[in-house]
Amino acid sequence: MRRFSLAILPIVFSVFAQTSQTEPDTIDIFYALPKDQSAALVSLERQQTTFHAKASGFMVMGLKGFSEITGKKSPVRFNAGEALEFIVRSAFAASAADPNTFYALRSLQIKKNTREIIFMTGHASPLGASTKTDPSEGAIVLEFSKYATSSYKIKTPLLKLGEYALGRATMPQVVFCFGVD
Repeated sequence: MRRFSLAILPIVFSVFAQTSQTEPDTIDIFYALPKDQSAALVSLERQQTTFHAKASGFMVMGLKGFSEITGKKSPVRFNAGEALEFIVRSAFAASAADPNTFYALRSLQIKKNTREIIFMTGHASPLGASTKTDPSEGAIVLEFSKYATSSYKIKTPLLKLGEYALGRATMPQVVFCFGVD
């Protein structure tokens, strides 16, 4: 009869703990990780964006291209001064691809009853016009790490008060919103 050393138990439990992490069922749906690891994942506000272009002025015009999100504030709120962690199941998690090229957190500009992600600005006059398109406008640097078998854990820097959206890095059609108070 073979005997096993008790020294191996921490390794076995460590492997079990890593594989028993709760992952989302669906790809590209973002959730907040609760502080209590035994609690359920926290759903974020899912919103469909609409794309708009706007020109204003007379003779000299300002131009703006943006994605609009319905509502002035997200019902999902977090406290300022807390490090936030999110999770997303991803088709890229099993690869060596850089998740920063696929996913982004953006600060949103609040308008009357909407939130905006600006991706193009410009001006036009009788003498000419110019535009600047910046797909990374408002993007915040994130720290990604592998989580369980098919997901990424996303850690944010300390966020300022405001509204935010997680989603695909370029021209997201669906975003997952939250606010920091």
